Amino acid sequence: MSLPPRLYKYQSCSDYSLQNLRHRSVWFSKPETFNDPFDCDINFKIVDVTDESVKAMVVRMDGTVNKSISNDDAVRMALAATEVVKKKQWAEIGVACFAEEYANILMWSHYADNHRGFCLEFDTDHYPFKPAKTETVIKVNYADSYPSLSINDIPQKILDHSISLPKFLLGTKSLHWCYENEWRIFSGIGNKEYPYDKLALTGVYFGCKMKDKDKVEIASILADSPTRIYQMERSNSEFSVMKKEIYSVR
Repeated sequence: MSLPPRLYKYQSCSDYSLQNLRHRSVWFSKPETFNDPFDCDINFKIVDVTDESVKAMVVRMDGTVNKSISNDDAVRMALAATEVVKKKQWAEIGVACFAEEYANILMWSHYADNHRGFCLEFDTDHYPFKPAKTETVIKVNYADSYPSLSINDIPQKILDHSISLPKFLLGTKSLHWCYENEWRIFSGIGNKEYPYDKLALTGVYFGCKMKDKDKVEIASILADSPTRIYQMERSNSEFSVMKKEIYSVR
């Protein structure tokens, strides 16, 4: 699936978010800090379990064709192996989350301090969205049940640091979160800020309840930038918010 031309990041107005804005950087969080305990730590179903696939898995993991093992034991081995890989490979990764729209009132409420924060607009033709390896930028999939993983994809050696699991396991969330319309970028190290191309930041949206002092602070940070500034306002006729471009902030 191709990237949308624009992606958005909702944020509260804090010392950390303002520092990131000054540095033109995005914070990549470790999954352990997420508010969803299932996020990046989901279970999955092992499928494609046949006598032949079990024998092939034993060869990949133990290097022998002589070992006899039941299909049920093979599934348990596969789950144990992937759990080890998850703990070794995914404990330190970083994840930056983006949304497809800037006017989602739930996103403003949940991720922008009840509309007192702000939202960044990024042009995805610039780094870190492009150029980027396909597997580092993914669209989150929302489902009402755990995904499936073929037993044929089980790693060759349980403790081999070079092995990897499919990225969809990092981008599958409960259907309850579907309102986020989320995209993700991954980094090798989490809880760290990474710079983006200055041309990537094309807009900043102020929440409809944002404090004036925070608006002035952000406007000052963006004083020498072509980034446009918008004020979000409540609709008078429906449950929605809309943008209005502003040219001076006092």
